[in-house]
Amino acid sequence: MQAFAHLLVRRATAWTIVLAVVLLSLASLFFASRVDRDDDVLSFLPRENPEVGVFYDVSKRFGSLDVALVGISTDDALSPEFLTRLRALTKRLNETDGIGYAMTLTNVEDFAADPQKGGITTDYLVGKIPETAEEQAALREKVLSRDHVVGNLISADGKATLLYCFAGYGAEPKVVAAKVREAVEEAFPREAKYWGGAPFISTYIYDVTQEDMRRLAPWAVLVIVLITVLSFRDFIGAGLALLSTGLGIVMSLGLMGALGVSVNVVLGSLPVILFALGSAYAVHILSRYYVAAHEQKDPAAALVRTLCEIGPPVLASGLTTFVGLLSFLLMDIAPLRTFGIFTALGILITLILSLTFVPAVIYLVRLKGKPAEAAGPARFHVWLTTLPQRRRLVVAPVLAALAITSGIFVGKVDSRMDNAAFFSKDSPPDQAETFLRDHFGGSLFLQIQVEGDMTDPVVLRELRVLADRIAVLPHVSSVNHVGAVVAQINEAMEGDRRIPDSAAKVKLLYGFLEGKKAVSQLVTDDRQRALVQIKLDTNLAAETEPLIEQIRGVTSTAIAATYTVAEANGGRKDEVASRARTLVTSRIAAIGRQFGVSVPDEAALGERLGAGNVEGAAEPTRAELVRFLGSEECSVELEGPEVINAVARALAALGPRPEAAKLTEAIAQALGKSTDDTLVTDLADTVDRPLEEIWRRSEAMVRAKELVAAAKIAAPEGAKGKRLHAAIATALMDLDVPSLALPPAAGDQAQKLGVSVTGLPVMHAGLSKSVESNQWKSLFFALGCVLVIMTALFRSFWSGLLGVLPIVLTMAVIYGGMGLVGVRLDIGTSMLASLIIGAGVDYAVHLMVAWSAPDKSPLAESATTAARQTGPAIWVNALMVAAGFFVLTLGDARPLQNVGGLTAAAMITAALATMLVIPLFARKTRYYGDGSRIPAEVPSSEASDAVLDTSTSPP
Repeated sequence: MQAFAHLLVRRATAWTIVLAVVLLSLASLFFASRVDRDDDVLSFLPRENPEVGVFYDVSKRFGSLDVALVGISTDDALSPEFLTRLRALTKRLNETDGIGYAMTLTNVEDFAADPQKGGITTDYLVGKIPETAEEQAALREKVLSRDHVVGNLISADGKATLLYCFAGYGAEPKVVAAKVREAVEEAFPREAKYWGGAPFISTYIYDVTQEDMRRLAPWAVLVIVLITVLSFRDFIGAGLALLSTGLGIVMSLGLMGALGVSVNVVLGSLPVILFALGSAYAVHILSRYYVAAHEQKDPAAALVRTLCEIGPPVLASGLTTFVGLLSFLLMDIAPLRTFGIFTALGILITLILSLTFVPAVIYLVRLKGKPAEAAGPARFHVWLTTLPQRRRLVVAPVLAALAITSGIFVGKVDSRMDNAAFFSKDSPPDQAETFLRDHFGGSLFLQIQVEGDMTDPVVLRELRVLADRIAVLPHVSSVNHVGAVVAQINEAMEGDRRIPDSAAKVKLLYGFLEGKKAVSQLVTDDRQRALVQIKLDTNLAAETEPLIEQIRGVTSTAIAATYTVAEANGGRKDEVASRARTLVTSRIAAIGRQFGVSVPDEAALGERLGAGNVEGAAEPTRAELVRFLGSEECSVELEGPEVINAVARALAALGPRPEAAKLTEAIAQALGKSTDDTLVTDLADTVDRPLEEIWRRSEAMVRAKELVAAAKIAAPEGAKGKRLHAAIATALMDLDVPSLALPPAAGDQAQKLGVSVTGLPVMHAGLSKSVESNQWKSLFFALGCVLVIMTALFRSFWSGLLGVLPIVLTMAVIYGGMGLVGVRLDIGTSMLASLIIGAGVDYAVHLMVAWSAPDKSPLAESATTAARQTGPAIWVNALMVAAGFFVLTLGDARPLQNVGGLTAAAMITAALATMLVIPLFARKTRYYGDGSRIPAEVPSSEASDAVLDTSTSPP
C-alpha cells in the first residue's frame, strides 16, 4: 500500500487517473442512456423451478395466461350507445398486434335451441344493437338470464362490464397494457375505469417506482449533500466524496447499457444502493486525510499516510461487500442474480475510484487539512464507544435481551408474496382489485391443465367433477372448463345442459366450436388437453396459498391418475352407481354455490336422491309434447291445436318408456285412425325417442323440486329459481349415465389423466419459497466470506468473528422489526441482508483497525482512539445513507417504501451495534492488526513528483 501511495503522489500519475476517469465517465454516460427497461414481474419467476416450466408450457399451449382486465363502470352497460362503443372497442383490440384475444359482452357466443326448426342457433349474446325500448328490455332479460355471463362479463345490476384481454404469447406486458389502455381511454373517456391483471399491475409497479425515483432521488441526493457538507465543512471534500460515488454509479449503468442489460424493478434501485454502500469508502479516506493533513501540513505526505493507514481496511471492507453482493449468484431468480452482479461491480468500481481517483484529486487540488473535533459529535462518539466498558453489566444484558427478543420476532417474518406486496392500499391496482372483486368475483386466476381425450364423455365428466369439487372451496368465485361449454351447446341441441352420453355426440358438438378463439383458452385443437380456469375473489397470499394446497388435494382425490371405463350394466355396476351419485352430489353442491344458496353436504344430499314421483311428471311431459308436436322439429304435421293436445295427452298417459304397440295404439286412438295408418306409424316412429327424453327431463324436474323442498334449499324467486331447479334436474339425470371412469381393476387396461395446477398464484407461492430459500443461501454465503476476509485481515479467527457480530445483531433487529410490524420478506426486502452486511462490515473494519493505544494504558483508551478516528466517518455515512433512504418512504411505490424505511433503520442500527458490540466483546488488547501500516518516513511535498525508490520501504 505504501508503494501504491507513493505512486499516486506523482503529478503525471494523478493527471492520468483523472483524465482516464473523465473519459470512462463520458463513455459510460453514452451507454447509460441506452439502458432499456423491463417491467415484467413474471421475469422474477425462478425458471429452474418445474412449476414455472409448467406455467410457461401451459401459457404457450393455450395462449398467454397474462390477462389484462378492464372494469368499466357506467349507468347502463346494456344501453345501445354503450354497447356500440364496446363492440367497436372489442373489434379494435382483436385486430391489435400483441393481443391474442379480447372478449367482452359483445363478442361472447350464445348457443340456443331453435324452437321452430330444431337444432342450434349460434350467434353473439349481443347480436343486433337494440333500437326500441322493447328490444332493450328483451336484451336485458336475455343477458341477465345467462348465469355464466353475469358476474363474469357484466355485473348483476347491469352497471358494470368487464373486458378480458389475453396477451399474445411472447408479447411484452407493458406494450399490451399500453395498447389496451389507449384503446379503452379513446372508447370510454368519461366512464370510470379500473385496470387489473398482471400487465397493468407490472406496468404500474415499474412506472410508480421510476416516478418515485425520478421525483425523490434529487431530494435524497440533496439531503446527502447537505449532511456531507455539514460534516466535512468543506465543499471540495464533500463534492469529491459525492462525485466519486456518482461516477461509480454512472460507470455501472454504462456497463449495463454496453452489455444490453435492462433495468427492472430491482435494478432500478441500483443508484441508491451504490450510494448506500459505495459512499463510505470516499468518506473514510477524506475523514482520515483531513486529520493527517492538519498534523503534517504536507498534503502529499498526509495522503501517503492516509492511504497506508486507511487503504487496507477500505480495501477489505470493499471486498467483503463485493463478495457479499455476489452471493446473489446463488439465487434461482435471474433478475436478482443480475442485480447482484452489477451492484457488486458497482461497489468494485466505487472502491477503485475511492483508492485512485479521490487521492489523485486530493493531491492535485492540495486539499487542506482540518483538526479533529474534540467536542460535540466527537464527544458523543467517545462516550458511546466507551459506554460498554464503563457500564458492562448494563449494556450486556440490554443487548442480550434485544437479541433474544429480535430472534423471537424474526421467526414471525412472513415470506408469502402476492400482487399486494408490490402496491399500497388505495393505489390504482388496489382500487381495481376491490372493484373487480365486488362486481366480478375477483381478478386473479388459477389454471388446472388436464391431459386426456376431451372427446370422451367419461373424461369430460371427470373434468366436470374436478371443477365442481373446486367450485365449493373458499375464495373460488367461478370455474370454467370445456365440459361446461359442451354442456351448454348440448342444452341448445337436446334441451339438457349436460355432457352427452356418446363420443359421437361430443364430437358433433365440438364442430360448433371450430374457430372460436374463446374456446382455445379451454381446450387444444387436438382435444387432448383442457384447461380449467378458476377465478379467485382474493389476491392475498395468506388466503391463496392454503387454497392452492386444497386444490392440489382435490386434484389427487377427485379424479384418478389412471382409470378404466366401466359400463353401468356391467360387472362393476354397483361401483358405477356409487360413482354416479358422487358426481351428482358434487354437481348439486357446485350449483348451490353458483346460485348463492346453501345446500346440505354431499353425504346428506346423497341420502335424498330418491326415485321421485313419476305421476307428477305427467303434466310437464304433456306440455313439452305440445311444444314438440307443434314445432318444425317434429317431421309429422298435425292439424290444429286440438289434435296436438289430444295426442300429447294420450302419450303422457302412457308413462315413461311405453311399449311400441301401446305407443302406436294411443296415437291411433287420439287421431281416430287405425294402427296401420301411415300418419299413425310415422308419428309413432318420430315421437318414440323424444317422448323418452321428455319424460326423463320431466321426471328429473319433479325429483329436483322434491329434493329442493326436502333439503330445505331456499331457491331464489322468479326466473332465477326456475333456473336453479332446472340445473339440479339436469344434474340428477346423470344418475343414469351409461359409463363412468373407475380405478382400474386387476387385468384392466388403464388409461391416464394428467393433472397440473398452475397460474400466477402458484408462481407467487413458488416465488415466496424461492425468496426465503435464496435469503438463507445468500446470507450464509455472504457471512462466511465476510468471516474469512475479516480473519485474514486481522490474522485471527476470533477477531474476524468479533467483526461479524455487529452484522448479526443488526440483521436480528431489522428482521425482528419486520416480524413485529408485519413487513413481508419479498424481492425488495430480501436485499436488506446485503445492505446490512455491506454497512456493518465497513463500520466494524474501520473501528477495529483504529483500535489502538500505548502499552499499559487502560482498554478504554483503545476505544477512545478508535471513536475519535472513525466515529465521524461512520456516523456521517450512516446518517447520509439513512436520510437518503428515508426520503424514499415518501413515495407511492410500496417496495421503495419498505426498502427505504428498513435500510434507513439498518444504517443507524449498524452504526450503533458497531460502537456497542465491538467494545463490549473486545479482547484485552490495545490494537487489532500488526501496527505496521504507517511508514516511518514519508516523502516531502518537494520530492513527491520525483521517482521514489520504494525498495526499502516496509510493505
